[in-house]
Amino acid sequence: MKIRFHLRRVILYFAILAGSLVFSSFYGGPASFAWLYAVLLLLPFSALYIFANFVFLRIYQEIEVHRPVRCEDHRYRVKIENAGFLPIHAMGLNVYSDRCTLYEIEDGRKLSLRAGESRELVSGISCLYAGSYDVGVHSVSFTDPFALFTAALDVPYTFRAAVSPPVTDLADRVLDLENRVNNTGLRSSRLSEETPGSDMRPYQRGDALSSINWKVSARLGTPVTRVPDKMEKRTVTILMQAAYAPDREQDLESLKRRDFFLEFSVSAVWHFAGRGIPVRLIFPAGKVTHSTADSYETFMEFYSIAADGIFYYSRQDYEQFLALTADLRSRTNEDDTWILIREDPEPGQDPFTVFE
Repeated sequence: MKIRFHLRRVILYFAILAGSLVFSSFYGGPASFAWLYAVLLLLPFSALYIFANFVFLRIYQEIEVHRPVRCEDHRYRVKIENAGFLPIHAMGLNVYSDRCTLYEIEDGRKLSLRAGESRELVSGISCLYAGSYDVGVHSVSFTDPFALFTAALDVPYTFRAAVSPPVTDLADRVLDLENRVNNTGLRSSRLSEETPGSDMRPYQRGDALSSINWKVSARLGTPVTRVPDKMEKRTVTILMQAAYAPDREQDLESLKRRDFFLEFSVSAVWHFAGRGIPVRLIFPAGKVTHSTADSYETFMEFYSIAADGIFYYSRQDYEQFLALTADLRSRTNEDDTWILIREDPEPGQDPFTVFE
């Protein structure tokens, strides 16, 4: 709860209160003291009236889809009901304007309700970041009848949207530049296939007769051998190191970090799964979770939990994930390529690293 006093009116109120006290002291009588008590009890009675309004206030919020996609327009609905016996005058609706755009409901909109009345407001909404966070109305503001103070009270039931990131080519540019084996479908630099490929070289002693290309050899007049392709032996593993936040932070910077983390992770998974290349996923879904994506269907299984399903149950699970990451980075394995994506990198640290 936040209370803001209007200084000029408060000064005027105390001046009237002081004058009423002096007047009652000199002249006395029921009339003067009735006025004094009325002025004296103005603030507590105004606070009590506001409290009663808030106690009987009911606010229900929803978005037409279960998981909206970032920056897509959807329909938002809020129902406001006064279940009490006192009317509500000029109540202000305070909405989140830093993380979503409400096209027909402006921040601070005034609304009055009779006793037992309910109103429904409908607006288009566009969520600006991927992740799980509160949107819509976050608090209501009441001002006393003489505008001495304004009290902003958080609504008891906020609405948390699970916003999915769009599937973009954000990771494609990074992986194409940094992952040297990416453009060949994860082939080994040391191992070869058993059957000859399409590349050729002059015959060398010890080459198998089955590897000689007889047609080309006859045309060139010298034996030519087909060279085996590199074996598609490597595996790709993506580690998604989410930040540890027991109570998911709602400040703008944390929302931006989560937004980039989710978009890059989804883009990286689709970079491989969309080409039919199996990719192992290690991410926190409460605890350390392993899965594989190699098709549209398996990608969608991961995508369906990306918005709000990547988190830690406890700090112990977070430390377990860090230990796993450190262990994998210390290995040197010919057959593996690891892509580490960090939500909250240290200063000077890249948010993503490709290592083999």
